[in-house]
Amino acid sequence: MSPSKIVKKSALKKPKPGQKSISTFFKSPQQLPTPTSSPLSASPTQSQPHEEPRKSTISPPKQMTQLYLANLGSATRTTIHCSTCQMQYNKIDPNDQKLHKIHHTSILHGPLFSKPSNTSSLHTISSSLLSRGSVVVISRSSPREIQKRGVKILETIDLALGAPVNLDRTHFFPRDGKIFCLLSEEGRIISLVAAERIEFAYRRIANETNGVETARDKVNAVMGISRMWTCIAERGRGHCRGLLDECLGGFVWGVNVRKEYVAFSTPSESGMAVARRWCGREDFLVYEE
Repeated sequence: MSPSKIVKKSALKKPKPGQKSISTFFKSPQQLPTPTSSPLSASPTQSQPHEEPRKSTISPPKQMTQLYLANLGSATRTTIHCSTCQMQYNKIDPNDQKLHKIHHTSILHGPLFSKPSNTSSLHTISSSLLSRGSVVVISRSSPREIQKRGVKILETIDLALGAPVNLDRTHFFPRDGKIFCLLSEEGRIISLVAAERIEFAYRRIANETNGVETARDKVNAVMGISRMWTCIAERGRGHCRGLLDECLGGFVWGVNVRKEYVAFSTPSESGMAVARRWCGREDFLVYEE
């Protein structure tokens, strides 16, 4: 049989049932169904049930009424200013209430000052000039913990006197500052005088008011009285004047400072009365902190 005949017979041979022809492998693949042509979606010609549009159920916003609590009186105010201890606190805050109670008691009866376990580190002197208690002196030779407690007490006194509470006292003790405290038997500081080293002051111009007007000329000074204070329950007993006398002999070691070299740091109204009586003159010295 010739080769031409063989080719002719194979070309006429039909494929078996179920067998794909070779031409089917070269056909382009069918297009994947898209969401619009998905078999699961309804046919375009298929009728859809008619639905009526839903009515909007959103109600119009209600009109709001703004309350101005400031017009309702002092009952709505939570910040209170205590006229006795000069502290402002929140009356509905438990922490503020606790702090106010401690500060208020300190101003009435004196802040607590517990003695350290090592009593030798606390400089205590017995004074015949004072009617009760003992005098505790806090200076730069005191332990650091005692100095911190002394500064904390000064901050309490600043708040009670209405003095600036942001004073930088980091140099108070390094500059020979001393705090003379009258300590009661109950362990409370009932009176206090804080003295610091100064070089000059100004002479107050005597007048009938409690104002502080000074001359421009500088006057030599040695000791400046930064703070003097007595708790409310102990006032009128001469505690501050007694502590001022202790300062004269205890501020500079081995030297008694004379009153004419002592100045006061812008005293309050009650401090003016103490300064006048202790100095024995209206034109006492005044200095700026």
